[in-house]
Parts: sequence; structure tokens; C-alpha cells
Amino acid sequence: MKGRRKKIINLVLLDYLIIAVANIVGFWLVRGVIREEDVYKILIFSLIYLLFLMISEFYRIRIENSSIELVHKVAFSMVPAVVLAFFFSGIKLGFHSYFTRGIAVGGVFSCVGVIGARAVYRMLKARTSLEKASDRPLALVYGAGELGCAMARLSNKGKFEYKIAAFIDDDEKIQGSIEFDVPVIGTVNDLHTIFQSRKFSVLLIAVTGISSEKVHKAAKEARDAGVDVKIVPALFETRGRADVSVRDIDYADLLGRKLYSIDKEPLFDMIDSKTILVTGAGGSIGSEICKQVMDYNPKRLILLDIDETELHDLALRLLNYEKEWSEKVVPVVCDIRNAEKVERIFKEYKPDLVFHAAAYKHVPLMEKFPEEAVITNVCGSYNVFTAARSAKVSRVVVISTDKAVNPTNVMGCTKRIVEMMASVLNSKETEFCCVRFGNVIGSRGSMLPLFLEEIKAGRPITVTDRRIIRYFMAIPEAVSLVFRAASIAKGGEVMVLDMGEPVKIYDFAQRLIDVFGDGRSSIKVVGLRPGEKLYEELLVDKDNTIPTEADKIFKARIVAVSEFTEKSLKEFTDSLKTIKPQEVDPLLRKLVPEYDHHLNKNGESN
Repeated sequence: MKGRRKKIINLVLLDYLIIAVANIVGFWLVRGVIREEDVYKILIFSLIYLLFLMISEFYRIRIENSSIELVHKVAFSMVPAVVLAFFFSGIKLGFHSYFTRGIAVGGVFSCVGVIGARAVYRMLKARTSLEKASDRPLALVYGAGELGCAMARLSNKGKFEYKIAAFIDDDEKIQGSIEFDVPVIGTVNDLHTIFQSRKFSVLLIAVTGISSEKVHKAAKEARDAGVDVKIVPALFETRGRADVSVRDIDYADLLGRKLYSIDKEPLFDMIDSKTILVTGAGGSIGSEICKQVMDYNPKRLILLDIDETELHDLALRLLNYEKEWSEKVVPVVCDIRNAEKVERIFKEYKPDLVFHAAAYKHVPLMEKFPEEAVITNVCGSYNVFTAARSAKVSRVVVISTDKAVNPTNVMGCTKRIVEMMASVLNSKETEFCCVRFGNVIGSRGSMLPLFLEEIKAGRPITVTDRRIIRYFMAIPEAVSLVFRAASIAKGGEVMVLDMGEPVKIYDFAQRLIDVFGDGRSSIKVVGLRPGEKLYEELLVDKDNTIPTEADKIFKARIVAVSEFTEKSLKEFTDSLKTIKPQEVDPLLRKLVPEYDHHLNKNGESN
């Protein structure tokens, strides 16, 4: 602060000297001589000009970050002062008097001098920065838009880790132009030639909403030329940040999902100053739910999970590593299969809103241990639902899956039963809504991080079938849409998220090898795993869903199933606690008519 004050004082003194000298020169040009009494008057007028600059907060502007703003401040502070002085002198001494004309000429020189001094400073500063930048890695930026230009500005000031030497951009209209002293030298199709003709250390991808094909092409060309690749993070990765940063290219970038933003006002109404409980809080979806809940000012957040390590780490992250728990963030180690404890927790904390994300999700393992899927996913959910009703929770949001649609595996079928239970237990006092979506990018144990591990280890990427397709969504985007869906859903409804375009896994694996591979990796087709579909269901099917007021969120058309009543649910879940593995399949077939557990060798229903 002291340094800043000293700098302002020096600037004020410098400007006073500039204005005084400018007026003396102006008066001398008009009359050819300067008298002693004129000097006193000039010093007084110069002080008045300086006073106008100070009143306009001219000295709060940082010279390094401003140009047009400086001109505006001078125009709206000094110019009016000069005009007033000119008219005051003209009325008193006459507009043709040498003194009045001297004020006009001196005023112009003063404005030019004040702005010119700052322009010279900027030029010297830029030259110094460029000299310092000579030892920084040379970068080519893909994208001459707002993000790319922001990096160029920082680079020119010496405040960026790379020296931006050139742009490429797919807009033909700006080819050959210069943006912030950086030339646009081609498009992504010219990368091969550009890398051959010039030596760059890194390619920075700075295009919002870029397609996966272009990311793949740019990254592959850079890799072939031995050039490192960095990318400007997506918007959901930089929430709350104002600076421009870059990171290594990630497998998620090669999926090419477009960013989606939601209206946050309804979410504040749903969460602000309320007690929120999240089951499965330590998992990929649960932890992101907790992270985003904190953005909406909850009164208290209850983190419920059986995994004490993940729970402990999550609580630390949410509390900025300052403590392990607090009055606002409360971790609770609990198995949702323990009905008595679940009910006790609900009675103690009295949550207003529950996000139920706890579930077994790995399809092949649940095929091997179907009784565990039934006891945890079905009985555990029933315990959460009945405890929520008993504690008079206003709303329970159930995280479901695309695998609940025409299920072909035990995990998907249990999630469909959970949806049915939520519908039966829905009431005016406690509303239940379910939200279905597909695979999320980078979730714990999912295949995409596994592919990358296989590539780094030089092992073949294992793909179950050349034709297999999946739908993907980024975890933060999925959770934001879950919140929005929950805010508009009515009790008993199943909401569906639009997952976008399908991804052919074999082709995607090849992209990963192109970008991250070192020549050792290949693709190995190993055959479908137990319970795995070749083609996932298209969630947003116009015949099976109804549009809602929110983009990308639909309501599923659900066929009512009469097997469940509130009275029969307790008997049913009690009977599941001792179920044997061989008894699971017949029971699921009875409860979910569309359940088709047997697939042919191509992963298609018989």
C-alpha cells in the first residue's frame, strides 16, 4: 500500500511538472516571451488542472493495464478545466488576448503531455517485457478470439509463462491480421507446414466449444512434430477464477462436449439456508454434489458415506483443509443398509433436502454378486426413503442411471426398482424425484482413466467390442443439470438428462493412442463383459420423454407398475435381506417386466 501511495505522489508531481512546462511553452509560442507574473499564473492554472485530474480518480488507473481509459479520463477532466479557464480568461481579458490564447495552446500541450508520458512508459515497459520474454518457451496459440488475445496481452506484459509468437485460427476473415502484435499465420489445416517451418515449444488450444475432431487433429500434429500441447480449461473448471491459465490436454477434451450453463436462481431458492444431506457423498457424483451445494449457501451439509477415507478427504477439501469437520460441514460414517442408524441420523439433523447418490454401480461385479446389488441398492434406498418420510424431508432427489431403461443387468434393474419405490413413497409432505443420466467422464473406476493408465504403461487398450457406443457427460455439468432437474420436477417424476451425441469407444481409444501414446500401445478387443450392452439406450427419445421448461432436461414417460404398495414395500425389502444369489434373477424378472438379462454374443437382446 505504501509503495502504491508513493508511486501516485510521484505521478502527481511529474504531471504537475509536465502541465506547467506545457503551458510555459504554449504561452511562449503565442507571445514569444514569458514574463515573471505569467509564470505565477501558469503554476496556479496547472494546479487547477491537476486538481480536476485527481477529482476524476485519474490516479487510480493502473498505467500498465489501461490505454483508452486514460484518454477518457483526461478528456472528461482536464479538457473541461482548460475550456473553463479559456472562457474565464476570454470574458475577463478578451478572447484575442495573448493570455487567453496561451491558455488554449498550453491546455492542448498539457493533455498531450500527460497522455504522452504514459504512452512512453508503456512502450518502455513493453520493450523490457519482450526482452525478458526472450528466454520463455515459444508458443503457438490455436484461437485468436477473446481467450487467445488475453494470453497475448499477458505475454506482452511478461506475465505469462509462454511467449506468444503466432496465432492460428479457423476464421478465414482474420488470416494475415495482427492481434496484439501477434500475427495470425494459418488454420488448423496448416499446422503440419507451420511446425516444419518454425520451431515452437508448445501449442496452446484456446477455443471455447471446440469440436473433438479439431482437438484431436491439432494434438496429433503437435505430437508428431514433438510439440507439447496445453489447453485453456473449460468454464466449469475455472468457476470463480478471473485469470487465464492453461493445463495439459486431457482425455475429456477429445470427447468434444459443448459447455452448458444453467439458470442458478432456482437453485438458490432450493438450497440457500437449508440443511442438505448427501448419501454416497464420497463418490464421484456425490462429492461433486457436495462441492456445488456449497456454492449455494446451505445452512448445513451432511456428508453420509461408508468409505471413511473418501469422506475424510472430501470434508477437508470442502473446508479448505483448515479442519476435518465443522458446524456447517458434517461427515457421517454410515452404511445405508443399517436402517436404524440411517433413521437416527435423519432425526438428529432434520435435513430439508436429500440427494441420494449411494449405490453399487459396477455392472460386472454386481453380476457376480447380485445379492449385494439388491441389498444395497434396493434395501439401502428403502431405508433412506422411509427415514426421509419419517423426518418430514421436503424433497428427496434420487440419482438414477440410463441402465435403468430396459435393463439388461442386475445393477440397472435394481435402479429401476428404486425409481418405482420412489414413485410409490412420494407424498405431498415428502416429494421424491429421480434423475437419469449416463456415464460421467473421469468417475472413479470408469474406463476412460483406465485407458490412459494402460497407454502410460505401454499396455494394449482393452475394448470389449469394436461397435460399442456410450454417452458421456462431465461430472460438474451432470450435477448442475441434476440440480436444475430437481428444481423443476414434481413429486414422483423421473427426469432425464440429454447426454448429447454417442461416442464410439473403439474410435475414441484410437484418438487417445494418437495423442498420448508413445508407439507401444494398441487396441485389444476382449469381448463384452457380463451384463454389458453393446448400445446404451438413447435417454432422450421423443416417444419416451416429454420436454420441460429447461433445455437438456426431459421427463420420462413411465409405465405404472402395480406390484408395489406402501404396505407391501416393507415386507418386500425385509425378504431381500436374506436373499440367495440364485433367487435374484427370477425376482427381478417378476418386478421389472422389461428386464432382459440374457444377451446374445453381440450384446443384443434375444
